[in-house]
Amino acid sequence: MKNEISISEAEWSVMEFLWSNPLSTITDIRKALSRNGWSDSTIKTLVRRLVSKKAAAINDEGAVFRYYALLSEQECRLKETKSFINRVYNGSVNMLVTNLASESNLTEKETEELLRLIDKMGKE
Repeated sequence: MKNEISISEAEWSVMEFLWSNPLSTITDIRKALSRNGWSDSTIKTLVRRLVSKKAAAINDEGAVFRYYALLSEQECRLKETKSFINRVYNGSVNMLVTNLASESNLTEKETEELLRLIDKMGKE
């Protein structure tokens, strides 16, 4: 991800909203995220942080500021996945897959998909 931007769990909620609702006003964002029990000032702070981190931006061409994500959802998910694997599994994808395979109740379809993805990884 650009400059290895770190997005907190709370900021992630804002990003998810912006991915689904680009060019939203701060009022739109507050209405959607107030269900989390956050105050208006907390939501404004989260948006301001994302803009300062260059994860989101402001379109100020009209009379109202509109916010949108600068980073794609896929880009953020990949970064978060890598961070998780590094933090929890010391960077070992093998340990992650082993835990998934042995400790979770994967359906047959999920197991087949996991094996297909592993096979694909080996060919890249």
